[in-house]
Amino acid sequence: MKKYFIIAAAALVTLAACTKNEINTPKQNQIKFNTVTGKATKAPLSGTTYKTTDPTFGVFCYALTDGNNWAANSADGQAYMDKIEISYNGTDKIWEPANTYYWPLSGSLTFTGFSPYSEASKVAYAPATKKLTVTDYVAAATIAAQTDLMWANTQKDLTDNQSTYTSEIETSTLEGVNMVFHHALSQVKFFVKKAAGLDDYTITVNSITFNAMSTGTLTVTDDAPAWGAATVKAAYDSEGSNVVAPNNSEAFAKFGKIVSDNLIGNMMVPQTLTAATPLAADDQTFTITYSLKKGTVDLGQTSKTVALKTTDVTAWEQNKIYNYNIVIDLNKIYFNPTMVDWVDADPQPTQITVQ
Repeated sequence: MKKYFIIAAAALVTLAACTKNEINTPKQNQIKFNTVTGKATKAPLSGTTYKTTDPTFGVFCYALTDGNNWAANSADGQAYMDKIEISYNGTDKIWEPANTYYWPLSGSLTFTGFSPYSEASKVAYAPATKKLTVTDYVAAATIAAQTDLMWANTQKDLTDNQSTYTSEIETSTLEGVNMVFHHALSQVKFFVKKAAGLDDYTITVNSITFNAMSTGTLTVTDDAPAWGAATVKAAYDSEGSNVVAPNNSEAFAKFGKIVSDNLIGNMMVPQTLTAATPLAADDQTFTITYSLKKGTVDLGQTSKTVALKTTDVTAWEQNKIYNYNIVIDLNKIYFNPTMVDWVDADPQPTQITVQ
């Protein structure tokens, strides 16, 4: 079976910000977060905005006194917001913590964060090493349970809101702390079609399951992310079924869970891919099951297990989408004609005398 794989990269950059309050009000220096975003689903978040219906996120904030800066004095940072949950306030149209926080009268604040807040039990931050750690993150076995893990750039040595922008949910101009989130996971998607010359055959893809490492630890040190070796192999179902593979001249068909015509990716821990010959138990693989017909003639069903590692893709990297384009071919029937040569009979007829 021939295999063709095309890889596409995608990144999400998200801007979260504090609101600009009216001058001379008690809330002038209140720290709030107002996203420019909105989509509540277990699908990976996409686009460049963090929507009002996206998951709540977590924030760490550290205070430094006058004369200190984050680059040299992060170890002296005092925890001002320690893994605080930020949620959307629909009345004021802002993202904010449950308790109100204000800008300091002197000194500076440094912020970093993560999303979604539901992963908070795994997340820690060490100011001395400037390291955000997500320990033993586990990629969910089902799309319904998966989360789109993200980390935010560190915003250093701030004394006020950073920038202004126009919110998509109101016409006013807002100010805020720029929280730029980056996807920490990889997405894996599958697409199928038939090889050339098979237009008279119907190939129905019944299922695609894949085996990959499910658990890993993420560290983000001074905005430089790195995943430790992924461990614990698990099985994942792409959650598609009975998709008729298009002809080779047509576009690939999406295989998996589809919502509003969008194929939902499987969120995976970034990992190095391996493929021994023959395939070993720890290699990352997918198994495709499909059936075959020609007209009304049922020609059976089969399953093939194939390595996820390819010539071009030897690892899944964070913030990338991997589209596996699968072309299904068949074994042609050939004929090899031979002949059985004449053999002299034994016994031969006796001699016949004719007079």
